[in-house]
Amino acid sequence: MDLSLDRVTGVTGLRALPDEAPLAMPVQSLRAAPARNAVPASRPSPATSPRGLGLRRSLVIGGAVLLTAAGADQMYFVLNGNGPSTLGILVLALFVTLFAWIAFAFTSALGGFFASLQATALLGIDPQGPLPELQGRTALLMPTYNEDPGRVMAGVQAMVESLEATGRSGSFDVFILSDTTQPDIWIAEEAAFLGLRKQPNFLPPPLAQYRTQGRQHRRMGPPLG
Repeated sequence: MDLSLDRVTGVTGLRALPDEAPLAMPVQSLRAAPARNAVPASRPSPATSPRGLGLRRSLVIGGAVLLTAAGADQMYFVLNGNGPSTLGILVLALFVTLFAWIAFAFTSALGGFFASLQATALLGIDPQGPLPELQGRTALLMPTYNEDPGRVMAGVQAMVESLEATGRSGSFDVFILSDTTQPDIWIAEEAAFLGLRKQPNFLPPPLAQYRTQGRQHRRMGPPLG
């Protein structure tokens, strides 16, 4: 299952993977925080990062807290108008929990609605103008795990064709990351991938690449090196 597709096929001029760049993948625990030196102290914000992100979060969370507090205040008088009771307190606690969930969903949706009104301006892309020039390369990942190979490759084909239509396909790489464990599906995946790569849209350059990741027992590492 860990064999390279390049070695299996032996087809010259048709590479399924870029040059290897192995990285360390030590055993890690999901219950422990990562080492301090593993997380950069400061990361530059992307150019498309929205302004006033802290204020937006405060409005969404603060609005949900205010709505919950107002609802809890009114419900308290409904349930405990003649004085607090055990049943009234229990029902109030359940109400607050459920109402806070609904209030947060409401403020999040409301914030998303207002943000969508100016999404174009935030991204700096004019719908009527030409596409901006890309400064780097972007990897598009298509994970699959014992799924229908035809449906997966159809999705990859749709992505590649849409990139070709923009004229910016040279700035993108599409990786199919397979964790498939069933041999029949794995073979069907590779056959479907080879059929996909024979289409003229994929050569040159080789946009789509296929990688079988094998078993990642108790390891959390970057799938791309």
